[in-house]
Amino acid sequence: MKIIKNMFYSTAYQMIAVAIPLITMPYISRVLGTSGIGINSFTLSLVSYFTLIGALGIQTYGNREIAYYQKDLYQRSKVFFELIILQFTAVFVTIGSFLLFVSFYHNPQVQFYLLLQGVVLFSTLFNISWFFMGIENFRIIVVRNSIINIVVVVLTFLLVQHKEDLWIYILLTSAAPVLANITVWPFLRHEILKIPLKDLNVIHHLKPTLVLFIPQVSVSIYLSLNKSMLGFLDGYESSGYFSQADSIVRVAFTAVSSFGAAFLPRLSNLFSENREDEVKNLTLKSVDLMNAISIFAIAGLMGTSQTFAVFFFGKNFYKVGNLILVEALVIIFFSWATVFGSQYLLAAKRNKDFTISSIAALVVNIIANLALIPLLGVMGAVIATLLSEFTVAFYRIYVVRGVFPLSQILRGFWKYLLGGGGVFIVLYIINFYNSPSIISYVLQVIVACMIYGVTIFFTNAPVLSVVQPVFKNIFKRK
Repeated sequence: MKIIKNMFYSTAYQMIAVAIPLITMPYISRVLGTSGIGINSFTLSLVSYFTLIGALGIQTYGNREIAYYQKDLYQRSKVFFELIILQFTAVFVTIGSFLLFVSFYHNPQVQFYLLLQGVVLFSTLFNISWFFMGIENFRIIVVRNSIINIVVVVLTFLLVQHKEDLWIYILLTSAAPVLANITVWPFLRHEILKIPLKDLNVIHHLKPTLVLFIPQVSVSIYLSLNKSMLGFLDGYESSGYFSQADSIVRVAFTAVSSFGAAFLPRLSNLFSENREDEVKNLTLKSVDLMNAISIFAIAGLMGTSQTFAVFFFGKNFYKVGNLILVEALVIIFFSWATVFGSQYLLAAKRNKDFTISSIAALVVNIIANLALIPLLGVMGAVIATLLSEFTVAFYRIYVVRGVFPLSQILRGFWKYLLGGGGVFIVLYIINFYNSPSIISYVLQVIVACMIYGVTIFFTNAPVLSVVQPVFKNIFKRK
């Protein structure tokens, strides 16, 4: 049951990171307008490159390495201090590079907003979530992030009142993760030992972190590249439209990817003990779960996208509906890429395959953006995203075909498609004939869950074998 608990906390941790901005988004969209949202999206995408460089692949590598030594107090303490020294060094170099970049930027207004966005670099400096994830203690991270982000939501509604308050909004959102990461540090004293500096070997970790850094750079670049290229090629407003659509789809992304964070330490631990049969069994359960969640999310987004975009963001963002409709398809590709990349390949230390898939996606994304944005504008960026995620998923499924045949990956998949098709048709009809409202969307969620749940149950979909033991355990406790 520990992995189920960690899946819950991991999902909560990831969802908070996306859902908190989502809570304020309808308000912010109306206050800041398309221009303000576009500037925020564009400058944030530029800063994200530096944030990534500062992280140096330590988030994933640290999670995995701590998981390998989670039962060895001395060794995990040694790994922690070695990685934290490496992290501090990388972030300080990155901050210097960022300030140099900003000093050469030609637009004073954008320069100012870049500096405000740059505060988030300090969150990377103090980030030790990888340590607590490695020892499978997700609760501390979730609680601290929840408290900080709730405060940010309240301050956003109180302080951001006009278009001119864009700087306040950017400062709040960039400072929040810094505070959240700092407040976790006091809990370290119960989990590590003091290690003499002479016993540390920091350089030993440089090569493996760089190996993981390359695919993370590739993934993060093609996730941010769309916004940056739209800002340069099609204007800040297009970047804003894409950002809003992407934020909605990313909530569903997060529900899927959060399972990866919970499974990685467990799979890493199983690999270290050579329990490969259990690794395969756990991975296939993850596939079943993600297939079920992904198809449901896609159907829900596609069925409500047209009315939801205007209802949620305001009439100025009506274009976002079509973008969500198309981009929703990326969720299934992302789920497969997560299972066989962030979970299986990393746990198995098959870093080369993981890296190649990410670099291939980056190349596809750059070519697709350059070709499609001038022709299709913001929709071109959406299609480029689809092509990139498909590339990652296809390659990773291909390289694990010897362990996981396609027939096992797609077992019972038609059952999820049947349920998803029913959800899409019903939601589309409801939204076509009814005006959007909060009550209407709540009822639609209930109806969608009933349709999907009944279909899953009567077709005896594979995911039932994953969720039934969980419910049985819950009822036994009661």
